[in-house]
Amino acid sequence: MMAVNESNPVNTFRNYLNILNDSSAKEELKLKATQELSEHFEMIMQSPAYPSFLENSLKIFMRILQDGEPQFIQENTMQHIRKLILEMIHRLPITESLRQHVKSIITMMLKILKSDNEENVIVSLRIIIELHKHFRPSFNPEIQLFLRFVKDIYTNLPNHLAYIFETSNEIWITDLKDLNFDVLLSEAYSIRTIHVEKLHDSNSHQQIYNLLPRGILSLKVLQELPIIVVLMYQIYKNAVHQEVAEFIPLILTTINLQPTITQRNLPQKDIFVDFMGAQIKTLSFLAYIVRIFQNSFHQLINFLMRTCLLEKGSHWTRFALSHTQH
Repeated sequence: MMAVNESNPVNTFRNYLNILNDSSAKEELKLKATQELSEHFEMIMQSPAYPSFLENSLKIFMRILQDGEPQFIQENTMQHIRKLILEMIHRLPITESLRQHVKSIITMMLKILKSDNEENVIVSLRIIIELHKHFRPSFNPEIQLFLRFVKDIYTNLPNHLAYIFETSNEIWITDLKDLNFDVLLSEAYSIRTIHVEKLHDSNSHQQIYNLLPRGILSLKVLQELPIIVVLMYQIYKNAVHQEVAEFIPLILTTINLQPTITQRNLPQKDIFVDFMGAQIKTLSFLAYIVRIFQNSFHQLINFLMRTCLLEKGSHWTRFALSHTQH
């Protein structure tokens, strides 16, 4: 990899962008170029040529994210490239130069939420949050589609409970080509370890990879969703009031999901920790929702308890009832 020209670093960085934009360049070379860009990103942002560099780099970054296939093996070269690109977008300074790109970036991040892996979706969510906090873009139908997407995640969660806790985190195969990604990704809610044991004559050699869950099933992503829904309500209150109201029964159902004793005692403790973390974040979401819908909340809880959708004696229910009385 070429050294950075300190007298005119932007030219060097443009060369790195050209490598990324070259369809014939090898993935390993593209990764090195991306790593160099990431390592010297602050230097680029302080350059007088930054506005033009921003324009050029975002076109290339967006094309790679748009045209590239989501990767679900953490160690894949293209996964490293895609994640580094997302992290650089997240690091972009909040300036007027960025404002004109906000809409296209948000559109791309919303697409990534629906199709990409846990690592990339978490970065994408943080980009969406930062851009909305600082630029407060005008309301558009994509926001409602996003809220419906989040509701679908909460709606489907109870159906996944058994798979979340009872699917082994260890996968043993002799070749990565043997993996059935459609099946594995349909039941992966956290990172799963893949052991590839290859036989060479009389010796066996083991390689270890990590399977990243899809963002729409990830327990870690679930922990990030409440804050972004709250932010959307704060910015677009009148436009999304009804959508947020529809979260109330989903929130109550989520915080009352209880793993069985057997599931709690399964070896994969990190899954239980992530699940509880998601419930705690959802509980904080509930505390916010209570303040918005104070008048109707107590009535709704009582209705859900009467219809057996909510456990009367659960600690989550006691929390909700106590907060509606203040």
